[in-house]
Amino acid sequence: MGAAKQEVEDVYAVTARARFFYDSKDKQRERAMAMGAEEDGPRLEVGELIPGLPDDVAIECLARVPSRSHRCMRRVCRGWRGAVGSAEFRRRRGAAGAAEDVVFLVQAAPAAGDGKGSTPECALTAANLTTGEWRRVEGPGEAWGPVPLFAQCAAANDGRHVAVVGGWDPDTLRPTSDVRVLDVPAGTWRRGRQMPDNRSFFGCAGGDGNIYVAGGHDESKNALRSALAYSVAADAWRALPDMSEERDEPQLVAAPGGVLAASGYPTEAQGAFKKTAERYAATGGAWADEDEVVPDTGETCLASVRGKVWAVGAGKGGVREWDGAARAWREVADGPPGMKACVKAAGIGNGDGAALFVFGTVADAAEGSKYSAWVMGAGGAPWKRVPVPSGFGGFVYSAAAVRV
Repeated sequence: MGAAKQEVEDVYAVTARARFFYDSKDKQRERAMAMGAEEDGPRLEVGELIPGLPDDVAIECLARVPSRSHRCMRRVCRGWRGAVGSAEFRRRRGAAGAAEDVVFLVQAAPAAGDGKGSTPECALTAANLTTGEWRRVEGPGEAWGPVPLFAQCAAANDGRHVAVVGGWDPDTLRPTSDVRVLDVPAGTWRRGRQMPDNRSFFGCAGGDGNIYVAGGHDESKNALRSALAYSVAADAWRALPDMSEERDEPQLVAAPGGVLAASGYPTEAQGAFKKTAERYAATGGAWADEDEVVPDTGETCLASVRGKVWAVGAGKGGVREWDGAARAWREVADGPPGMKACVKAAGIGNGDGAALFVFGTVADAAEGSKYSAWVMGAGGAPWKRVPVPSGFGGFVYSAAAVRV
């Protein structure tokens, strides 16, 4: 709490000039007139987030505190807790240029002990692309246990929630239907309602406050056509119509008003990935065929960027955008420099500030650094290599991004 208090005090100091301007006689007169009040009449009574400051100035100060201190800020008082959890707080952070882009990765973690003969482990990593900090995201207690193997994570696209869904129990190596929901700004976890079934290697994506699950295979290794949607706000699952094809290990990405399920393979063709795709539209409540959408299924990742489906691969013209009307790919940029193959990609934010994060293998990898990461502005900015700290170079099974 002390660190958060110091950061607020630092922001308070640098905004002294703005506060003086705000509280000048002229500005007081303008606000009084705007509220239809007499200049010498009674002032509007509001709670004080920071003593001596109007609340709208106080929240401007709070909005500039780095996200790593938001959890501590919520413990200061009830007013701060409400402010930090509000949509207005998130809007002010964006307007002030204080928002931070955080990518969550379910990735292989170093095994305990010498690693010989032990079960592999997974962990949830938070990579803050704005500050450069990478850290492990711990659960609320030992009762939750480690992150399930091969679990999927997805952002609900509501500005605050990331869900970790399914995977294999690391002790029994059997699929689990667990759902764990992280409130990113608050730094708090809750258990979500379990999936209605146990499935493995399904596609997972988020959008419009929902987490979508499609395909994968059941405990008898039968590929699935079924799909589900989880409402984060209602903590409830609902069944979606079945897809037209079985899709084990599909890629699922958010699309305007729904999701796109791409690639995957049927039960009879294990590992023979298709290039076909189908789109689910929430308004119509049905899947529609998208024909052969996926290029180079083995080394191409799909991501949702500014509401569009992007394909990310290596080399010249490696980044493309799907034009649904023309039913064709439009070249956006070359793939990340030095990348051999894409492992996972995730879109960040919307509008002019949107970006693309990529985690992939590198052709010139030094010993012990098999993977690397890159980020590119969606408006055509050049690629920037993202340093991956020691201990965070494990294989990535799923990725999701939140702008905090």
